[in-house]
Amino acid sequence: MSGPHRLPETAPARFGAAIDRTEPIGFRLDGRPRTGLYGDTLASALLAGGRTVFGRSPLLGRPRGLTALGFDDAAAWAAAEGERDLRPADELVLSEGATFRTVPAWRAGPSLALGARAGFGPESRLPSLGRRLFERVSRQAALPIATTRELPPRMAARFESCDVLVVGAGLAGLAAAKAARSAGLDVRVAEASLRPGGLADLYDGTIDGLPAAAWVAQTAGDLADAGALWLGTRALQVDRSGSAHLLERVRGQLGLLRVAAQLVVVASGWRERPLPFADNDRPGVMLATTARALLRRHAVAPGVRVVVATTGDEGYRTAVDLKDAGVEVEMILDARDDPQGPAVDVAKAAGVSMSFASVATGVETDKSGERLKAVRAANRDGAGLGARTLFADALVVSGGLAARSELGEAGDRVIVAAAGFNARDALAGGAAAGAEAARRLEVGLASAPPVAEIPADEPDGGLDLYMAGLDAQAARTAFVDFGADVTAADVAEAAAMGVDGPQVMARWLGLGRGLDGGGAAAGLPQAAFGRIHGEAPSPAGPVQGPRWTLAALAAAASVEPY
Repeated sequence: MSGPHRLPETAPARFGAAIDRTEPIGFRLDGRPRTGLYGDTLASALLAGGRTVFGRSPLLGRPRGLTALGFDDAAAWAAAEGERDLRPADELVLSEGATFRTVPAWRAGPSLALGARAGFGPESRLPSLGRRLFERVSRQAALPIATTRELPPRMAARFESCDVLVVGAGLAGLAAAKAARSAGLDVRVAEASLRPGGLADLYDGTIDGLPAAAWVAQTAGDLADAGALWLGTRALQVDRSGSAHLLERVRGQLGLLRVAAQLVVVASGWRERPLPFADNDRPGVMLATTARALLRRHAVAPGVRVVVATTGDEGYRTAVDLKDAGVEVEMILDARDDPQGPAVDVAKAAGVSMSFASVATGVETDKSGERLKAVRAANRDGAGLGARTLFADALVVSGGLAARSELGEAGDRVIVAAAGFNARDALAGGAAAGAEAARRLEVGLASAPPVAEIPADEPDGGLDLYMAGLDAQAARTAFVDFGADVTAADVAEAAAMGVDGPQVMARWLGLGRGLDGGGAAAGLPQAAFGRIHGEAPSPAGPVQGPRWTLAALAAAASVEPY
C-alpha cells in the first residue's frame, strides 16, 4: 500500500490494472516530496495518500476535491516541470523524480480566487451572515488582473491531410476508424486523453469475443502501428468544411495541428453529470465513473465508508465494485421509484443496501469544509419526510449521462457518431458513422460492426428527480457550474431579472469560464433554468472547449494564410 485509500494487495486482481505495486515512485508537488506507484497518475497518487482538497473554486475560494476524469474536472489541474500550461491531474502520469506545480511559474503571483486574495481561507469558517456577505461581494467585485512574467513562446504548427479524421478514440471513435479503414480510407484519430478507449475498461463483457479492454488495445495498437493515432491531441475547432484545428503536445509544449480531411467523424462520446443538492461541490463528492476508474486502474478508493446517490445504473456498477474491493458501502440512494435490470440485480445479489425514491439532500463536513463526515438523505417527494443522516467519508454520485456537443453539429462533411449511453450503442453508432463515411466517399464496403456482449442500461431517471425537490436554501450551495462558481440560486436570480433563454443565461452568468469549460456539470444550468420556466430538462448543455489563444491564432495563420 502507498496510502490510506490504496486497496490492500489482497483485493481482487481486477483492481489496480494500471499500477505495479512492486515499483514505488517518488515525485514532488509544489516542492514537497510525495510517493506513488508505477502507473499512477498525479490524481490517483494524491488521493491514495489521503489528500481530499485538489484546489479552490475561482470566485469563492471554496475547497474542491477530485470530481471528474480528465478535462471535465474543475479543480484537479497541475503543470509538469518544464511545461507552461495546466493539465488535468488525471492526465499527468508519474515518473521517478517528476516535479509538478499546481500553479505554473509564469502565472505565480496574485491568486484569481477572491477568497485567497482577501485572506479569508475557507469561506465555511465565516459565520452565516458573514459568509453570505462574502459571497455577494465576491460575485460583484472585479477579479484581480492576471499578470504574466514573460510572454508565451511561439507555438509550433504543422499540417496534415487524410480522407477521414475521427475526433475521439473511445469505443465509438475506434469502431468508426476501424470501419472506415476496412473500406480502404486513409484515417487519422485524434484523442484528447493519453488513454485510448475512453471508459471501456470500466465495463464487463466482451467485444468480438475479447474483453473490452483487450479489444481496445488491439484496435488502438493497429492504428498506432500505422501512425494514425494521435493521443494527447485535443480538438480546438471542427469546421463544416471538413478542416479541423487540433492542439497537440510537442516535447512538453503545445503545438497547433491543422488537418484537412474529406470528412470528419465526431465521436466524442458522453460525460457523466453530477447531482444538484446542497454543498454538492465539497471534497469527497465524486462521480461514479471517476470512482470506478480509480478502483479498477489504480486500486484507489474514494473513501473508507461510501454512500452512492444515483438516478441510473452507473451508481450500481460502482457500488458493486466498491463492495467487491472491500470498501464499506453504506447505502445506494436511487431517486427512481422502482429500478429494475441487470445492474440492480447484481447489486442486490452482492448484498448492497439500497433505498428507492430517495435522494441526497446535502453533506456534512468538518469545520474546514475539507473532509466529508456524513450525507443527509430524504424521501424524494416527502418534503423532508424520511430525513436521515448516513455517516460516510465519501459520496459517489451519478446524475445520468450527457452527450458531448461542444464540437458542433453534423453537416455535409461532418458526421456525428450516435454514441448512445452504453457500450453497445457506442460501438454500433461508431461503426455506423465509419460506414457512412465510406458511403459518402464512394469507396468499398466497410466491415461488419463489432459484436458486443455487454449488458445495456435501464432508462435513467433524469435530473428533474433532484431539481424538483431543491428548495431556495439548498439552491444557494447547489452548484450547477463548478468552474464558474454558479449555483442553482444564481440561475433563479437570473430568471427573476428577465433572462429569457439558456444562451443568454450562459453569457449573463459566465457559464463555462472555468478550466473545465463547464464540463464538470454539463446540463445542470439548463436543467435548473428549464425547471424554473416549466420546460423539459435539457439532456445536455453547451460546454466551452479549449479556447483560442493569441499563440494558437498566430500558429494557425502560419499554416493557413487568410
